[in-house]
Amino acid sequence: MKHWSGSQNVEQSLLSTQSLSMPKPPSIVVAQQPLRTTCASSIILRGLNNPRGIKVKPDGNLLLVEAGTGDAEQVFSGRLLQFKRDAAGGYGQAEIVAAGFRSMNMQARMCRDEIFGLADVAYGDGRWLLSQTDYVSGSRIMDLSTLPPQTLFHSRGNLNALCYHPQRQSWLTVKPDTNQAIEFIEGKAETVVGVLPDLSGGQHAVPVTVILDQSWQQSSGSQAVLISLFSGELQGDVEKTGIYFEKGVSKIVRLDLDNGEVSTVIAGLTLATGMAFTDQGQLLVLELCEDFLQPMPVAEVPQKPWHGGFKRYSGRLLCVDLARQTVHCLAEHLDTPSNLCVVGNSVFISEGMGLPGRPIANPHRETVALEGYVRKLILP
Repeated sequence: MKHWSGSQNVEQSLLSTQSLSMPKPPSIVVAQQPLRTTCASSIILRGLNNPRGIKVKPDGNLLLVEAGTGDAEQVFSGRLLQFKRDAAGGYGQAEIVAAGFRSMNMQARMCRDEIFGLADVAYGDGRWLLSQTDYVSGSRIMDLSTLPPQTLFHSRGNLNALCYHPQRQSWLTVKPDTNQAIEFIEGKAETVVGVLPDLSGGQHAVPVTVILDQSWQQSSGSQAVLISLFSGELQGDVEKTGIYFEKGVSKIVRLDLDNGEVSTVIAGLTLATGMAFTDQGQLLVLELCEDFLQPMPVAEVPQKPWHGGFKRYSGRLLCVDLARQTVHCLAEHLDTPSNLCVVGNSVFISEGMGLPGRPIANPHRETVALEGYVRKLILP
């Protein structure tokens, strides 16, 4: 067992301590075509296998979770990678921090091109933690203070994003398959701190990301968290399995950790995934796609360009000013974006979900091989 040098002094969101509680503003409803703001962006890493959680350490090096290939012959292909920043600000070859994690192809179960496995990496309380969904051996959260990583918390079901709550000295995650927000404290059993109610069409909420709410404006109580609700499939039409989603019903909600109250902050989204605050306090939100097309066959991989459930290259990055209640679109035509992180005026986005190498059509209608990649976008 060796020691891995993680970062120290990673900034964590501190409490906003205004003297008076502020009334809750009305929820923001995202227009179908919000105002556009042009941002420079470029692909900085390619050839990845389902990139998910992404963080930049204080030394500038980039940590990236790969859920893996989903290939039956490469069952344990999930990895945590580190890319060292060079003198020119680019990133070199991947260094494998940890590997050998189960990668699960959900095609037969969901009729969509989705891969489950490693989900997120996050920092808090002086250490880095890694979350993994494993329906075979059990899901877990691991401590990266030593390598190979040691299991800190065991759990069941689907574990997704990780968030450290410095005030409560606990770790928070969400479970998309049980629609719950979960709190972990060392030495104690996991606690359900929030239940996300079904959406308007009766579909499950499907929470995927949880972050500290930097717009929280109370002088007492626990700092609230924001949770993105991806939204589940509608029920009742087996012919539409894999694509029976409803547009515009996804939400960002605020969870009060002290009483479990859930309130809507942003509505009108389609399959919301990753979230992060900018240094200026604006909330960045990813949408996975704009439409649902061509579900995956149960037992075969199409050998021609095929969307696989989610319309490829139709994701967006939105910037929401919660105070002014404005929404701008910063990027379009993203390929199934799932996670992001913000460092200064740079945004790093994980894209490219599904079976690596299978044919898909790019925005120019050219046939290309599906691959995971990381985009870097510069905020205006």
